Amino acid sequence: MRIQARRYLGRMKEARCGCGALRVQVEGEREAVVACACVDCRRRSGGPFGMGVYYRREQVTFIGETREYTRPTESGNTFSNFFCPTCATSLYWWGSRDTSRIGIAVGCFDASEQLPPDRSVYDCNKQDWVLFGGIPGFERGRDSARTR
Repeated sequence: MRIQARRYLGRMKEARCGCGALRVQVEGEREAVVACACVDCRRRSGGPFGMGVYYRREQVTFIGETREYTRPTESGNTFSNFFCPTCATSLYWWGSRDTSRIGIAVGCFDASEQLPPDRSVYDCNKQDWVLFGGIPGFERGRDSARTR
């Protein structure tokens, strides 16, 4: 699938899986860039936290074949992760609580350095050595208690 974003520097950007078969195109302004330290995002990304840039569903065009993995969440909803069937790159996701928003893996954009986080969530699981300065943090999801 292919992702292209017209967010930073006013020009179209691309995000894609490792082999380039799966891409997403996005138009317009992003809603948020979120660093998430929940166990599932850590496992999905293979790092101490996952990073996603969020757009409204109507801003996103999907190109290419995907595989889907859907799991239950602690709130009783479901979370669907879409990945490339060839290289297995996790490229985008959405939750059943709000299917109007699509999360796209920040690291799949060529200019990912232009997408720093606006907030962090699931700080209750954050590694002590991970420091997010100057952005709001939340104990769990964005509706939970603030940690900073």
